[in-house]
Amino acid sequence: MAKSADDAKDTPAKKASATGKAKASRLSRSGDPSKRAKADAAVDEAEAKQRHKAKAQRVGNPPWFVPVMLSLMIIGGLWVVTFYITKQQYPVPSWGMWNLGVGFGLVLAGFAMTTRWK
Repeated sequence: MAKSADDAKDTPAKKASATGKAKASRLSRSGDPSKRAKADAAVDEAEAKQRHKAKAQRVGNPPWFVPVMLSLMIIGGLWVVTFYITKQQYPVPSWGMWNLGVGFGLVLAGFAMTTRWK
């Protein structure tokens, strides 16, 4: 009979760990407290090895994330302030009131990025 894909992935260390757990399970049911303690220690050691093998995940954002986020909020705020200070003539005169939409859109894009900030 052919091996399944899961059986093919079993490594000797994985098999040894599984047999060690089975042996430890048998010993943990023993009436002898010293055997039970050894079995518990063996299980703890096997679990610690498995945890140690796990790769650490990278926590945080790329280095460009925070400067872009802050820049969007600041530029958007300056865009709106400029629009009001110049009596609705600038930053882009042909856009008229849409300058407010652009400014607030930039600010909102910056605030949306804060939800992904770690």
